[in-house]
Amino acid sequence: MNNKLERETFFDELSKVDRDFLLKQGTEISVKKGNSLFLEGDLPTHIYLIKSGRVRLSKTNVEGKILFFQLKQKDDFVGELSLYNNLRSTCNADVIKDAKLIRFERIVLEEICRQKGAFALAFMKWFSKHSNSLLAQFRDLIFCGKKGALFSILIRLSNAHGKKVEEGILIDKKLTNQELANYIGATRESISRLLKALVTEKVISIDAKYITIHNIEFLQEELRCENCPNEECTI
Repeated sequence: MNNKLERETFFDELSKVDRDFLLKQGTEISVKKGNSLFLEGDLPTHIYLIKSGRVRLSKTNVEGKILFFQLKQKDDFVGELSLYNNLRSTCNADVIKDAKLIRFERIVLEEICRQKGAFALAFMKWFSKHSNSLLAQFRDLIFCGKKGALFSILIRLSNAHGKKVEEGILIDKKLTNQELANYIGATRESISRLLKALVTEKVISIDAKYITIHNIEFLQEELRCENCPNEECTI
């Protein structure tokens, strides 16, 4: 029985024939954890499709503080914002779990989209959903305060990496307090206090850095999630 929560990807918009065609246009590479695909300020030359592993996007402010804002996994693109422009990368793309990737030349993907309407349409649909999700994430960060931003990130992580278990939803990824703090621009100490309160209220439990959400309705009610499309609530 597959208890993984469903998650839409770019590939969901393509037929099997188009998927097979696309994969033949790139080169498969392996990248070990701890390496970067590109850094903030780099000129883009490649776009990557993740076949396995995880890649985290982050930014560093002038004070050296790191903000995590996206966690990419299987069938996600990395570096897609460089399509049809030659702007420098606006973030770092760090491999946080050994990854197998399909590496495409940026100009090759641009030509595929120009020649094949199905690819262009699929990409526009996927990119629109992805952009709305990112905007919603920043909206929660700005308008909901640190507590609301933490609730938002927990819900997003559960949608992106959640697995249904008897006790609720297990976020199938180890998370440190510092990582969660970096997602919302908070201190580790403030996140520790907020998590402790959620554990006390039996909203979540934490075991060996794995978080299980027992009462996701509590988090959703605090954020008034009934007003938001579910497809925007990922990371």
